[in-house]
Amino acid sequence: MYEWYLSKKLKSKNFVCGHCGSDITTNIGYHMTNKGESSDIGSGYIYICHKCNKPTYISFKEQVPGPLYGKNFLKEIFQDERTYKLYEEARQCMKINAYTSIGMCCRKLIMHIAVDCGAETGKTFAYYVDYLDKNNYIPANCKKWVDIIRDKGNEANHEIIILEKKDAKQLLSFIEIIISVIYEMPYQAEKYMENTDE
Repeated sequence: MYEWYLSKKLKSKNFVCGHCGSDITTNIGYHMTNKGESSDIGSGYIYICHKCNKPTYISFKEQVPGPLYGKNFLKEIFQDERTYKLYEEARQCMKINAYTSIGMCCRKLIMHIAVDCGAETGKTFAYYVDYLDKNNYIPANCKKWVDIIRDKGNEANHEIIILEKKDAKQLLSFIEIIISVIYEMPYQAEKYMENTDE
C-alpha cells in the first residue's frame, strides 16, 4: 500500500509553478512510497512552491498543474474583454492537458478576433477565416496556419478524436502571432507615438 510522506529533503526539482508562474527550485514537499518505508524515492512527488505555497504533482514527465503556455498579453490591448478571457482559457487548458479543448478555443478565438476586426456576428467559422484573410489581418506567410486551425478546429468540434499536445501548442502559437499582429503591435505603436509627442 502506498502513502504520502512529508519530506524537507526531497531531490531538488526545478520547474515553473502552474499556480503563480514562478520559475522555482525546491526540495520541500511530499513523496509517495510503500507504507512503512522512510525512503524519499517514490513513484510520485508533490512539491510545494516557496513563492505561493501551493502544491504541484510531479511524476516522471507529468506535472499537474502544468505551466501556462503562450505569451502573457496585457489585458488592455484587446478591444473586447471576452477575447482576452478566451485566450486565457485556452492557456489554462494547457495546464491541465485539455488539448482538444484548446483546439475548440482557438477556433472560437478566430471568430471573436474577426468580429473585433469588423466582421458581422452570427456567421460561420469559414466566413470569419475568409474575412481575416481577405482583409489582410493574417500575414501572407501565416496563411497555411489558417487551414490548420480550420482543420484542427473542425476535428475537435465535429469528429471523435483527441488532439495531442503538439497540436495544441502549435495552435496556441499561431493564435499568439495573430494576437500580436492585430492587437499588440497597434497598441505598442500608439503608446510609442504618445511618448514621442511629449
